Amino acid sequence: MSKSGSGVEETSLQKAQADIASEQWSTYQNDLKQYEDLFMDKVDSLNDASNYTKVAGDAATQTSSAFGQARLKTADNLAVSGVDPTSGKYQAAMSDITKSQVTSQIDTTNKAQNDQASKYTAGLSDVVSLGAGQKADALSGYSSLAKSSAAKASADAEASYNEHAGMVNAVGTAAGGYAAYKMNK
Repeated sequence: MSKSGSGVEETSLQKAQADIASEQWSTYQNDLKQYEDLFMDKVDSLNDASNYTKVAGDAATQTSSAFGQARLKTADNLAVSGVDPTSGKYQAAMSDITKSQVTSQIDTTNKAQNDQASKYTAGLSDVVSLGAGQKADALSGYSSLAKSSAAKASADAEASYNEHAGMVNAVGTAAGGYAAYKMNK
C-alpha cells in the first residue's frame, strides 16, 4: 500500500494531465468565461419583448413603403388611362391595394416575429453547444431578418400593383378596341 490517504499514488503522466487540466480550467475561468457569459446574456436578450416590437415595426415600415410605391404606380397608370380619381373604379383600386397591404403587413410581421423566435432558439442551441465544448454556429444563418421582411413586403406590393396594372391595361385595350370599331363604322 502507498503512504497517501487514498491508497493509490498518481503516476507522473496523471500528474501532468491534472496540471494541464487545472491550467485549462484556470484559463477558462479567468479569460474565457466572461465572453461565454456575455454571449449567453445576448442570447437571452433575443427573447426580450423589445426585439419582437422592433422587428414588427421594421416589417410594418417596409410594408408601408413598398405599398406606397405600388399605390403611386397604380394612381399614375389609372391617370394615364383617363380614370377619374373620384370615380368608383379608382377608389376600388386603391381600396384593394390597402386590403392587400393589411394582409401583407400582418403576414410580414408574423414572419418577422417567428424568425426572431427562431433566432432565439438558435442562440439557445449555440449556448448548449458551447457548454458541451462544441462549435456554436446555429445563429450564423440569422444575419438579417430585416432583409427577409423587406423582400416579402416588396413582393406583396408588386403583386398587388401588377393585379391592378393588368386591369387598367385590359380596360385601356377594350376602350381602344371600341374606339377603333366606332371609327371604322
